[in-house]
Amino acid sequence: MSTDLVALVRRRPDLYALADGLVAMGEPLELRGGDPEPTLVYDAEGRLLVSIEDAVQVTAQSEIRRLLGPEFAGRVTAPVWWVDIRAVADLPDAERVARRYADSLVHWAGGTVYPDGISEGPARSWKASDQGGGPSGAASGQDGAAYHGGVIGG
Repeated sequence: MSTDLVALVRRRPDLYALADGLVAMGEPLELRGGDPEPTLVYDAEGRLLVSIEDAVQVTAQSEIRRLLGPEFAGRVTAPVWWVDIRAVADLPDAERVARRYADSLVHWAGGTVYPDGISEGPARSWKASDQGGGPSGAASGQDGAAYHGGVIGG
């Protein structure tokens, strides 16, 4: 069974930059796909480890509560960028890489990881205050359309 994580982050994430950071830290990874397909992360032997969906902005707190439950929804405040991260089953490194990716994403963009995230922390990036995680970015549309209904996270 795969391991599914959801990163709820304050600003629109740059998925490739973060993956490049993992590679720079010594992870022997290869990226394929992306935009509009999921970004696929492979190990050095060409085995699929992780699938990362494009970020979707969620502006309604009620959507977080509906999808993740009231207890978890109390840990994060909309608007956020929702990123699904799935580790394939039966490869020990897959879950580790997915967890490291999700934790790094939250570290740099602020937010929390579902299902076991702690209270959201502040973004560590100097860009976080001027990117579409807040109301001004959502209103201006600078970081893409806001989520308005339907199923998110595919």
